[in-house]
Amino acid sequence: MSSGSGPSLAHRSVSNIRTEPGGPGLGAPLSPHTPSRAISSAFGSPSSLRAEEDNIVIELGARFIKLGFAGEPAPKTVLSFGPEQQRRVGDFRAWDPDHKNDWRRRPRGYTWGGDHELWQHDVRSLDLGLVEDKIDRAIREALTKYLLIDSRPRRTSLVLSSSTPLPLLSAVLDVLFSRFQAPTVSLMSSAVMSAVGAGARSALVVDLGWAETVVTSVYEYREIRTTRTIRGGKMLVDQVHGLIQDALLTSPNQAKRIRRDQEQGQHSVSFEECEEVACRLVWCRQAETRDAVAAEQQQHGLGLPTVEEQDESAPASPSAPKQLDGNVDVPVHSVSPPEVLSLTFRRLSEPCENTFFAPQCSRGTFDDNEIPVHHLIYQHLLRLPIDARAVCMSRIVFIGGCSKITGLRRRIFDELSNIIRVRGWDAVEGRATTQYKSNPRLNRGVSRQNTTSPTEIKSPEGITGDSTGTGQEVSRTAADVIEDTLKKREGNYSIFQGQLRSLESLGPWGGASLACQLKVAAMANVDRDLWFQQGAGGASRPSEIDVKVQQRQSLGPGVRPMLRPLPRPSRLARRSFADVKRPSTAPKPIIDIRHIRENPQLYEENCLDRNYVAQSKSPARIKEAFAQWQILQKDSRAIRERSNLLRRQIANPVSSRDDDDCAGTRDLSRENLLAEARILKQKLTTVEQEEAKLVEEMENLALDIPNLTSDVTPVGDEPLLLSYINEHPIEPASSSDKVWRSHVHIGSELGLLDFAAGGVTSGWGWYYLLDEAAQLEQALIQYALAVATKHGWRQVAPPSVVYSHMAAACGFQPRDQNDEQQIYAIAQSRDDAERGKPELCLAGTSEIPLAAMKAEVTLDASELPMKRVAVSRCYRAEAGARGASTKGLYRVHEFTKVEMFAWTPPYADETGDMFEEMLDIQTEILGSLGLHCRILEMPTADLGASAIRKCDIEAFFPSRQQQNGGWGEVTSASICTDYQTRRLATRAKIDGKLTFPWTVNGTALAIPRVLAALLEAGWDEADMSVAIPTCLQPWMDGRERITRKTLTS
Repeated sequence: MSSGSGPSLAHRSVSNIRTEPGGPGLGAPLSPHTPSRAISSAFGSPSSLRAEEDNIVIELGARFIKLGFAGEPAPKTVLSFGPEQQRRVGDFRAWDPDHKNDWRRRPRGYTWGGDHELWQHDVRSLDLGLVEDKIDRAIREALTKYLLIDSRPRRTSLVLSSSTPLPLLSAVLDVLFSRFQAPTVSLMSSAVMSAVGAGARSALVVDLGWAETVVTSVYEYREIRTTRTIRGGKMLVDQVHGLIQDALLTSPNQAKRIRRDQEQGQHSVSFEECEEVACRLVWCRQAETRDAVAAEQQQHGLGLPTVEEQDESAPASPSAPKQLDGNVDVPVHSVSPPEVLSLTFRRLSEPCENTFFAPQCSRGTFDDNEIPVHHLIYQHLLRLPIDARAVCMSRIVFIGGCSKITGLRRRIFDELSNIIRVRGWDAVEGRATTQYKSNPRLNRGVSRQNTTSPTEIKSPEGITGDSTGTGQEVSRTAADVIEDTLKKREGNYSIFQGQLRSLESLGPWGGASLACQLKVAAMANVDRDLWFQQGAGGASRPSEIDVKVQQRQSLGPGVRPMLRPLPRPSRLARRSFADVKRPSTAPKPIIDIRHIRENPQLYEENCLDRNYVAQSKSPARIKEAFAQWQILQKDSRAIRERSNLLRRQIANPVSSRDDDDCAGTRDLSRENLLAEARILKQKLTTVEQEEAKLVEEMENLALDIPNLTSDVTPVGDEPLLLSYINEHPIEPASSSDKVWRSHVHIGSELGLLDFAAGGVTSGWGWYYLLDEAAQLEQALIQYALAVATKHGWRQVAPPSVVYSHMAAACGFQPRDQNDEQQIYAIAQSRDDAERGKPELCLAGTSEIPLAAMKAEVTLDASELPMKRVAVSRCYRAEAGARGASTKGLYRVHEFTKVEMFAWTPPYADETGDMFEEMLDIQTEILGSLGLHCRILEMPTADLGASAIRKCDIEAFFPSRQQQNGGWGEVTSASICTDYQTRRLATRAKIDGKLTFPWTVNGTALAIPRVLAALLEAGWDEADMSVAIPTCLQPWMDGRERITRKTLTS
C-alpha cells in the first residue's frame, strides 16, 4: 500500500490518516510521543465537541500501553513499563548501592528483561495486584498529561490479543470499571484491528512481538486460526547478549570475568544496552538461494511474485550492505572498564538469523512452539481452507517491534517462497512421499498437476508431432492414450496458485481508531454493571454465523410417506416470544431473517397450517420493515459521509484545500461547520434510533414464527396411524360394577394412591404414591435408564429451576393460546427485580435444561451426535384442563419423566436416524412392559412451535374407552432442527465451518401415565391384584403381583 499520497483505503472518510513512525524499542517507543498541537482536531482538547463524544482507545501490550482518542491517526501517548514503573510506593531499592548490579546476578534465558514487562502469558508467577497498579498509574498519567481530560470517558475501547489470559483481562477490566468508572468497554482483537488498519477485511497478521511471534488469519473481521512460536524480541535480545559477550572474550580486560559469568550463567551486559544494539544495528541479510530461485522462476515461468508495499517517500533500504565485512564500533558502558567493540556487519546479522530462521537446524529438530517463523507461516497457511488461504496469502500484514528490523520482511518472504517452490501445498513431506511422486506407475496424477509447460497435442495414434524422438519414447507415449486425454481435458496448472503480498498497516491502535468511526463490531462488549454482577460472563458478543441455505429450518423430503387431511379451523392467537423478559446476559437468538424475508408466502402458509393466525402476518411485515430499514441505511450513510467531510475540514483545513470532496465546505466558517456538525449528529441519532427499532421489530416477529413443517407431517388435525405395539387385550367385564375399573379405583382398592391427602396438602392435580406404587415409580425410572444407557445414551441429572428466557428459547411459552398460565413462575423479591436479575420458573420438562446445557457452546464435529438421557421432576400448571378425561394420574401438576435429548449434525438423514432410534427405544420399553400401544404421526395442528415433526405413542386405557377410544398419550418424540440451537446460540464446527446443530428430543417414560396404564392393564378382577411386568421385577424385590393389604401387613 503506497503511502506517498496517503493510504488508498476503501473508506473515504479516513483518507487523511498517515502511519506514524515507531520508536526505537522492540516492544514500544521508550518515550511518549504526542502529535503536533498545531493541527486542530474535532476530537482534540480543547474542542467544544470533546465532552460529548469522548471515546478513548487503549492498546495494551506486553511492554507498553497506548492511549488516544478514536478517530485520530496516532495515539496521544505511548508509555513503556521499565524498572522505574515496576516500583510500588515505599520501594526504596534504588537507594541500595548494589541494586544497580542486580541484573548481573540473574540467570540467563527467556526470563531476562522481566523488569521491563507489564505482564506475561504465564500468570502463575505474575503479581496481578502490581499489574493493576501499573496500569492505573499509566492510564491516569496519560489522561491528565497527554489527553488533557479530567473526567471519565463515556466509551472505552480496549485493544489486546485475543489469547490474553482471563485473570489478566479481569485485572485490566477491574481497573477500568472500578478506578475509572468506565460505563462500557469494547474489547477489540489486535489482529483484527491490524487488518482494519490495512484497509482489509481479511488478512494474515504476523505479530513479531516481544515474547513470541503470533500468526493470525483474519477472515471477514474474524479470527479463524492462530499459531505461535517463542521466537520474538526477547530471544533476539538474548542472542545479541551472546554476540556481545563473545566479542568481549577477545578483550584482555574482560576475558576472565566474561568466562566466569558464562560458567555461572549470568549476564555480562545490561539489558538496556543489548536492546539498543538490537534496535539500532541488528539487520537481516537476504537468503542465499534468492537469486537462484528468481532465475529459475524466470526461466520456467513459475510466477510466484512477492509484492511488498512500502512508503514511497521513505528512502529505499538496501537488501544487504555492500560490504558485509565492514566494521561498526559498539560502545559498551555496562562493563568495567567500558569497552568499544568492533563488530562486522555480517556478525550483526547473526542474532536475527538465529532467532527467526535457525538455518543451521532442520525442521524436525524443533518443537511446535519453537519452529522458525517462515515454517510457522507456511504451516499456518497450509492448514487454512483453500479460499481463506488464497485471500490471506495476498494480504500479509507485519506488526510488532521486530517487524521494523531491516531486511526481515524480505527474508521471510524469500524463505516462504522457497518452501512453496519445493513443497507446494502438500501437507505431507519426507522420503516416502518423494519416492511415491517420482514413481510414474504409482502416481501419474502428480505429474499432470506438477507440469509447468503447455500440454502437447497428440496425434490420434497417441504419438507426438516431434519426429526426433526415439522408438522407445514413441511406444511408451502411444501406450498411454488415457494419460494424454486427461492432460488435454485438465489443461496446464502451475504448482503455485496465489500471490505473496505484504500490506502496510496503521497497526492495532490505528485500526481500532478507524473501526470506532466505521462501527466495526467489537470482539465483545462489557457493561460495568454486568461486570460487577457476573464477571466475564456478562460480556455480550455479536452474532457471527450465517448458515447456508440448505441448512435452514426445514427438514426437506421426509422419511415416511405423508398424509394430508383437510385443514383445521384456526385457534386464538398465541403469546409471543417477546413476552418473556430476556436479560442482556441471555444468549442472543440468531434467526435466519433473510430466509423469512425471501420466502414470506412459505412461512405464512406454514403458520396457517399450524393455527398460528396472528403470526401468519409477520413474514409480510418483516419484508416491509426490511425495505424501510434499507432506506434509513442510505440516509444514515449520506449523513455520515457529510459529517466526515465536515470533520476533515474542521481538523485540517489546509490539507483539505486540494481535496475535491471538500469543495462544498471550504467557504464555510468554523462556526458554521460546527453548527452543521451538531445538526447532522442529531439527525444521525434519530435515524439510528429508527433503524434500531426496525431491527428489534424484525427480530421479535421472527422469534414468534414457528418452525417449518416436515413434508411427512399430515396437514390438519387428524394424525396418521403408523403401527401398533403388542396385541389388543381382551377385557373381561367386571363382576362387581360391570364397568372397567380405572387406575383411580385400583389404586384406592390396593392402597397405592391417595388423592384426598394430595388435595388437602396442595390442591387438585397433586397426589401421593404409596408403598408398591412408589417402588414401581423407581422401578420404571431405573428400567428406562438401563435401556437408554444400553443404547449409548449418557445420563444427566439436570436442575428443575431454569431461567424463563431459556424455557421460551426452547419453545415453551408461559401461557397457551387461551392466555392461561402453563408454567410455574417463581416470584422475585423487589431487590432482585430492581437489580435486573432474570426471572426463574419451574421446568415443565427436562428438555429445557438439557437444551440450555449447551447454550453459547461450540460443539466439535467429533462430538456429534451427542446423546443424553435425564430424569427430572416436571411441573406444569395445566390451567383449564379439569374434567373426567383428566381424572387421576393422567394429568397432574408434578410428575417424574425420563427424557432423551440429542444434538445431531444439520443433515436430514442423520437427524432422521436419531429420531428413529428414539422411537425404537420407546417401542422397546413399552413393548417389554406389555402395554398395547399405537404409534401416530401427529398433524400440524398438534405440533409445538419448535417441532417440524412429532410422533406420539398412545397406550390403551380400558377405563378411558369413552374418551378417544381408550387411547392416551404416554410418550412422544420430536425433531426441532435448529429452532432451539439458534435461540440458545449453540454452534457446531463441522468441516472447519461454524453452523447450528439440530436437536431431537423424546420421552422415554412419563411415569404417572405409564404407571396408570400398568395398573389398568395388569388388573385381575378375580383375585383383586395387579401383575408386575417381568422386566420390572428385579427392582420390585422379585415380587410378581401387587395385592390388597391385610390388617397384619
